Formats: sequence, C-alpha cells, structure tokens
Amino acid sequence: MLFALLRSFDLRHDQREPDAIHEAVVGGVRAAGTNLWVLIFAIFVASIGLNVNSTAVIIGAMLISPLMGPIVAIGYGAGVNDFALIKRALQTLIWFVGISLATATLYFAISPLSQAQSELLARTSPTLWDVAIAFFGGAAGIVALTRRDFSNIVPGVAIATALMPPLCTAGYGLATGNLSYFAGAFYLFSINAVFIAFATLLIVKVLRLPPRADIDPAVRRRTRLFIGAAITLTLVPSAYLAWRLVQREFFSAAASRVVRELADDTRFIVLGRDIDAAKRTVNLTVAGAVPPADLADRLSAQLGSPTAGPARVTIRHAGGADVDMASITRKLQQDLFRSTTEQVQAQQQLIQRLQLENAELRESSQARDQLLRELRAEFPEATDVTVALGRRRSTADSTSTSVLVVHLTVNRALASSDETRLRARLTTRFAPQPVSVIISRGK
Repeated sequence: MLFALLRSFDLRHDQREPDAIHEAVVGGVRAAGTNLWVLIFAIFVASIGLNVNSTAVIIGAMLISPLMGPIVAIGYGAGVNDFALIKRALQTLIWFVGISLATATLYFAISPLSQAQSELLARTSPTLWDVAIAFFGGAAGIVALTRRDFSNIVPGVAIATALMPPLCTAGYGLATGNLSYFAGAFYLFSINAVFIAFATLLIVKVLRLPPRADIDPAVRRRTRLFIGAAITLTLVPSAYLAWRLVQREFFSAAASRVVRELADDTRFIVLGRDIDAAKRTVNLTVAGAVPPADLADRLSAQLGSPTAGPARVTIRHAGGADVDMASITRKLQQDLFRSTTEQVQAQQQLIQRLQLENAELRESSQARDQLLRELRAEFPEATDVTVALGRRRSTADSTSTSVLVVHLTVNRALASSDETRLRARLTTRFAPQPVSVIISRGK
C-alpha cells in the first residue's frame, strides 16, 4: 500500500529524455526574432491592461510573455552545471528586462491616463506570500517542462508568477518619476525571478538530471554561497514587508471593532472616521454627548501593540469649537460614494445575472423550437413541445433519479404505432438520460 502510494508521486514515468529537456530549456533563451517581438507586444498589452485596470488584458499579457524562459534556464543551468547556459540566460534576461522597462516607460509617458489604478498599485508592495507564489509556481513550471506532453500547467504558471505586470509597473514609476513604485515593482519582479530559478534548481536536483559538466569543489562552494546570498537578500525584505502587512491588517480590524463599539453606544453618533493603518492613527468625528476627556487615551491604549508600536486616536465632537466641518463633509461624501459604489456594483451583478438567465432562456427556446421542427417532420400532428428536468422516486428503496420530461401537444390523437415510434424517437434523441413522454390533445 505504501509502495503504491509512493509510486503515484513518482515523476519519472512520463519524464522526457534529458537531451529533449535541455533543448526545450535552451529554446526559451533566444533573445532575438520571435521572442523579442512577442515580448514587446506583451509589454504593451500588459501596460494597457494596468492603465485601464483590466484584469483579463493583464492575464493575456502574462500568457504570451517569454520572460519565463531565461529565468528557468538559469535555475536549470545551475542544477546541471551548465555555466555557459547560465551566462547566456543572464544576458537574455538583462536584455529582456531592459526592453520591457523601456517599452513600458514609453507607453506610460505618452498615455493620457496617468492615474494609478488598483491593478497597478497591487504590484508595488511585495510580501512573503509573493515569495511562496513564485517558488511553487516555478516548481510547477519546471515539472511541466520536463514532461513528455505539455499540459495546462504552463499557462497557469505564467498567470500565477506574473512576471510581466511588475516590470510594467516599474516602467510606470519611471515615466511618472515615482521611485517608490519603481522600487516596489522591481523588487516584486526580483522575487519572482530569484525564486522561480531556485525552485527550478531544486526540482532539477530532485529529478536527478545528469550534469552537463564536472565542476571544481571550490567553484561548487562559491556557487552555493552566491545562491544562498541571493535568496537571503531577496527573502528578508519580503518577510519584513509581510510582517508589516499583517500588523496593518490587525490594526485595521481592531480599529474597525473599536469604532463599531463606539457607534453602538447610544450616547454617541459617529459622523466620520479615518483609519490609517500605516500610521496607526484613527480620527473620529462624533455627535451627541460630549465624549469623556480620557476616551481617546483609553482607545489609544486599547489599539497599542508592544511589537507594532503605539496607536493614536483623535476624537472631535461635532458640538465643539475645534470641529473640522470640511473633514465632516469629506467623510460624509466618502461614505456616500462608498454606498453608491456598492449599490452600482450590486446592480451590475444583477444585470449580469439577468443577462445570463436571458441567454439561457434564449438557448432553451431555440433548442425547444429545433426539437419541435424535428418532431413535426415525422409527426405533423405535433403543435407544441415542452422539455423539463424532473425527479422519479422509486417505491422500492425511496431513492430518486433525474428524468427528462417531454410534454408533447398534438392536434389529433396519434395512432398506437405512431405513439410507440414517437416514444422510441425521443428516448434515442436524449439517451442516456431517462425520458418520460407525456402526449396530450390540444385544441
């Protein structure tokens, strides 16, 4: 039993020959011709998708991008001791990155849409989770590359690891002079590249692909030190950013809970709130009773953390002299905008659902008309037909099975032989689905 279970995880039964794997990897390192033009086109597609905030367009760019090839080649070359391939792949990768940055910068420099959309902002703050995505995506990619038959793993890896959008976001940072966007996005690309290559190296070792050359122990030791340093330098900042992200999420949740508790107090009416998780501040505007003098201090102490630092809560009373009416107006406008946006999204979802139902009804009507035409060709007496899915309960064991109910309306009674032929025709038409035929006389 255990041996059979272990065999089910064996990757060698459908693995390519080592030379075929090597040729496939080398084929992805070409830095001219098709790969170069496809890269430029993919950069434009991804930049447009980020610019107009279209997830579908961005995914399309990921699928056609050739950036994965040289990164996989670096990890593969390290695994089989092919330093010539590593050098060539690094040159190709640097060339690809330079072309990508130049193309994206050019697009965003001339684009009339300069506002940073949510899809673009999502690529500016990488965390430890991006490391995990890159590692497991890279592992899946090299496993697929070493199979005799490529599967849908490769497109999935291209979407999951998302090499193209970070470079486009970095180009946006260069075009707009926002170096923080450039640094965050380029760091995300570096995470993806390093851990895809590292995962490729590990899988190559697991698969025991034969080395292409023998290397000196000193060179092997220096190579391992370099790989370890690259992984550490890439991993540590992402771990810190992930910790910061978790702390911000905890603060936002705790602050929202505190605001809800204050809003539930019948003495106060919360008119506006501004929660800044990055600065760990909460600004509240309340009406009703005058808040106790120590309320802000107590809420600040409640939100403070020994690891993330203190929090600061500011409470303005709407009846006080220091109330900021502009702030209240702004918060009310934000709440109204948020409510309106949610209503619009709900309406859009309802419209999409109704459109889908309408399409299904149209398809059902077309199928019904087609069936009626088929039946009239053999049985001119048929005037209408209705098809529905029902349940048939067994009297023996109280179980039920699905059955297709066909209700046929005729203008005059059918002969017994015609009725038998009709039932056989419908049973054959919808096989293997069980069919129950009901024939009724219409006016």
